[in-house]
Amino acid sequence: MRHRRDIRKALGGYPKEIILNDGTGVTIRPVTGGDARSLHDFFMRLTEDDRWFLNHDVRDLELIHGWVAEQDPDRVLSVVALLQGRIIANAVLMLKVYGAKSHIGKVRICVDPGYRERRLGTWMLLDLHNLGMDLGLKRLTMQLVRDRDVSLIGAVGRLDFRQVAVLENYVLDRQGIAHDLVIMTKTLPEGPVR
Repeated sequence: MRHRRDIRKALGGYPKEIILNDGTGVTIRPVTGGDARSLHDFFMRLTEDDRWFLNHDVRDLELIHGWVAEQDPDRVLSVVALLQGRIIANAVLMLKVYGAKSHIGKVRICVDPGYRERRLGTWMLLDLHNLGMDLGLKRLTMQLVRDRDVSLIGAVGRLDFRQVAVLENYVLDRQGIAHDLVIMTKTLPEGPVR
């Protein structure tokens, strides 16, 4: 099955203004061609452990330039949260154009350590949730590390994500210690929830 998605229509609602639980106003918008340096600066503010679990060496500015320059919205939709022009979060919805998993979106969210515990990650997840529905997806999935993403696992659980599998001792941290990978999914309702 090949999905035809109206990406332009789905991205038509940006930019969006949100208010964090501390009253801070933030703008969410898709990544643009000029965001490589700012996105790299954002990734460099993450801890080494946070960067390790992203599966790509985001310290490499050329890698980030490549991502931004070669964006394929049929495969990856990346949005950022900005505060006074500075990226403070990045959320990515990874898509398959064809095949058995073309109805599933894989979610990854990173939040600047200085802006965690303010519900920014929740806002970003809700944004990808609605984007997924606008694109006709049926399911979202996240892969989280059990003992390092405890609060995130709880938060996405409160948003009706369900744990469907645990791959024991599946991922290794920087010291080579094995950790469980938790796979969580959410079935999306028909049409966007606004």
